[in-house]
Amino acid sequence: MNREGFAKKLAEKSQLSEEEAGKFVDAFSETLTEYFKKGEKVVIADFGSFYIRDDKTVQFNPSAKLKDQVG
Repeated sequence: MNREGFAKKLAEKSQLSEEEAGKFVDAFSETLTEYFKKGEKVVIADFGSFYIRDDKTVQFNPSAKLKDQVG
């Protein structure tokens, strides 16, 4: 799924327009990038954590709850 498809699905599941959902996706990405540039880890309860590895790749560790929901 690409950014546009994700934003469209997000809009369908929320009370956001597709444009607003797209702005949210962009803002989320930009915010993660700001924290990564500071070397900080981002933890979202019941979703997972994001951080930058030493080789500058992004690592995502899903929460147990998310893993259970996925199956």
